[in-house]
Amino acid sequence: MNQTAKTSSLLCVLDCLTGNRAVVSKSPFIIGSAPSCGLRIAQASCPPVLCSIEAQGSAYEVRVNPNFPALIDGAALENIIVERGEEHTIVVNNQLFAFKHFQGHENWSKKGELASWYVYDHDGQKWSDRFSPAQLESHLSELSEKEWSRQVVLPFGMEQFGFFPKDLRQILNLHPRTEVELTNHSPIEALVEEVNSEYGEFTCPICWFKFDRGDSMNVAVHASLRGDSMLGEDQMQRFYATRFNDRGQALDALGMTTSDLACPHCRRKLPPGFLDMPHHIFSIVGAPSSGKSYYLSVLVKMLQASLFKNFEVSFRDADPSENVILTQMKTQLFSASSPQDAALAKTELEGALYEMLPRQGRKVKLPKPFIFKISPSSSEGKGFSVVFYDNAGEHFEPTRNSSDSPGAQHIAVASGIFFLFDPLYNSDFRHRLTGVEDPQMNNHKLDQQDVILAESEVRIKSLLGLDTRDRITTPLAVMVGKCDTWQQLLGEQPLLDFIVDGKVSLANIAANSKRIRSLLLDICPEIVSNAEAISSKVRYFAVSPLGSSPVTFLDKSGAERIGPDPKLIKPRFVEAPTLWVLSQVSPEIIPSSPES
Repeated sequence: MNQTAKTSSLLCVLDCLTGNRAVVSKSPFIIGSAPSCGLRIAQASCPPVLCSIEAQGSAYEVRVNPNFPALIDGAALENIIVERGEEHTIVVNNQLFAFKHFQGHENWSKKGELASWYVYDHDGQKWSDRFSPAQLESHLSELSEKEWSRQVVLPFGMEQFGFFPKDLRQILNLHPRTEVELTNHSPIEALVEEVNSEYGEFTCPICWFKFDRGDSMNVAVHASLRGDSMLGEDQMQRFYATRFNDRGQALDALGMTTSDLACPHCRRKLPPGFLDMPHHIFSIVGAPSSGKSYYLSVLVKMLQASLFKNFEVSFRDADPSENVILTQMKTQLFSASSPQDAALAKTELEGALYEMLPRQGRKVKLPKPFIFKISPSSSEGKGFSVVFYDNAGEHFEPTRNSSDSPGAQHIAVASGIFFLFDPLYNSDFRHRLTGVEDPQMNNHKLDQQDVILAESEVRIKSLLGLDTRDRITTPLAVMVGKCDTWQQLLGEQPLLDFIVDGKVSLANIAANSKRIRSLLLDICPEIVSNAEAISSKVRYFAVSPLGSSPVTFLDKSGAERIGPDPKLIKPRFVEAPTLWVLSQVSPEIIPSSPES
């Protein structure tokens, strides 16, 4: 039984090879070789039913005969739902069809039986003149296979969606220019001035190069614009917007509104609102297995509570989808019911916390940033963002600082550096601890923590072009971890509160720092000397993300591991170093009382 599609916006169909057009005014609507078809294909190779179209309310379902493999919008599919305002293309059984669901269907059939084409070059952002089939073949034959990847071919009457030349190659008998032919031709390519990486208003939180507001790129939205020349064919194209709608929003090459921005250097998508507020990179440095993942997971939870409670300042995700890994680690740690569930995996150099991106002409592994917004609740217009990374400890070792592995170079552009020192790695520290029952006391690993600090100094000064005798003014917090095992070495007097009367007490932080520094000078003076060779602004902190010693357990494979007991987690002083640095970089939002 035929059913009339009750909508003023109807689905229009184009046979791209012949130019024949039809409007789907009733359903089911059949495309095929049968005489009764709504759009008949007069070829012996065409089955009676090649495609069937059914009205689905205001939409239409286009279903391809499953005996014939099809490419729908460039992907291997058998059916698609076409909503109002959408365009789609299908390649099937050596036939090309375009579908357009719009209100201009009254003039659709009047366009005549004319098969003609436009070509869009999405790198140069240029449209061609209208081509006949012969002109299209001639035009594409002048382009190389690589240049083909930058072209979209749209049939006359379509505005948003077309075909990729590679999918038309056999059907239209298209051939790219061969390498031999290319030696005699010099294709003209648009020259784009390289963005200066050393100067600019903003620092990319992914590759750490600088750029100005006008240098940021847009990220295409339309599905036909997938495939970026630097990021690969799976990524949406990056481009510089030249067209905007009446609300000032950028439009991609096929007219779709785009709000996402990307770094002009690494082309990685920037967080929402990145250009609207300043940002500060907070670099956490430490040896492998020193507890950086645990520290960062606990720190985020503690900052959310402490900033709002003490300063009426909110600390929230700038991009929840990008922070999901850190959120999962925090949830895993604080929602676990057993040590097996609470234990976090070691951060690996090639793990999920890293991604492959272009940097200085090569693809390298870079750590994913975790970005949070800090803003006073009384004034939404003010605020800034902070950027953390969960680096693998191996990235800070001397042998890892090659141009192929720059994953820890963020320390050179950081607003604050946090060195997490694990005292249980240090044999002199362990010898001072008596009566401490911690399974980590039995793990005698090679202690290179002073070497990591020395390497950090070399990297920072090299990247900044400083003399070896110079010191940076960036705040450096030396965090002596696991203080639940060693705090008794400071004596009976407790550490002073780091927040007093709604302000960060710089005097109390300095007093605590002096005591901890004296202890380190006595036990491992190399840590103090290396830290103070880096920065002229160093403070020492006692921290314990877990507040208790871990326990041993057997994992699913039966191997013995160490992990926190979730029932005993009680963080100590975790947020103190970050609040100290925040009071230095943004005193108007995080107030402090004077040091003396």
